[in-house]
Amino acid sequence: MNIILIHGFGEDHFVWKEFMTLLPPKHAYYTPDYATFTDCETIDDYVKWLKEFLRERDIERCVLIGHSMGGYIALAFAEKYNEMIDGLGLFHSSAYPDDEERKASRLKTIEFIEKHGSEEFIRDFYPKMYTDAFKKKNKELIERHIERYSVFSKRSLKNAQMAMRNRKDTTEVLKQAVYPVMIIAGEEDKFVPVEAAKEQIKLLKKGYTDVLSGVAHAGMFERPQECAKMVEKFIAACSHIPV
Repeated sequence: MNIILIHGFGEDHFVWKEFMTLLPPKHAYYTPDYATFTDCETIDDYVKWLKEFLRERDIERCVLIGHSMGGYIALAFAEKYNEMIDGLGLFHSSAYPDDEERKASRLKTIEFIEKHGSEEFIRDFYPKMYTDAFKKKNKELIERHIERYSVFSKRSLKNAQMAMRNRKDTTEVLKQAVYPVMIIAGEEDKFVPVEAAKEQIKLLKKGYTDVLSGVAHAGMFERPQECAKMVEKFIAACSHIPV
């Protein structure tokens, strides 16, 4: 099967590098990267890019797994190209649109990026993906990631924020999905409230879900082995092959 792993905002395909080594090797894994794009202004723009990515590789069906913003893209893609989806996985993501408070917060984020630049923004933003306990034990890893992601242009970060701000509700995708859907959530997630994740889990017909204690917004780093087992179980359901 073709497994498409889509990274989130403020990071790139590198987030999947180590995690992929824990997944079943019999499948084909792809990690498309939109981190540096400056011409995408809506989630639909990112969907068009992903569709072209798949077309260039002659991929007609796939399992989409998205982290955070990558999940927003995956949901919108599944809504538009349902016939291509064998399974949909969400890592710390949500089908809910931004509420008014979150929309206002994104505008402030855009102003901050414009005023202070990418490096200062990433240095403030990126550590918030993790629990305090993880940050204390993994200072070097987080610093390496901050250095890697600080080079993103202001425009790419601002456009992505605006795209997320204006995204629509995609809960119908979860409600109507006849294929397996995976939701991995963190109890300490500062970006996707755990209660919102639990609400969406209840919408699933074929759910493969885990709410992780002591995890924030990056289970692939904070609890990689446990997340990999869930992904393996989910992929097996997508391919109708028992683990």
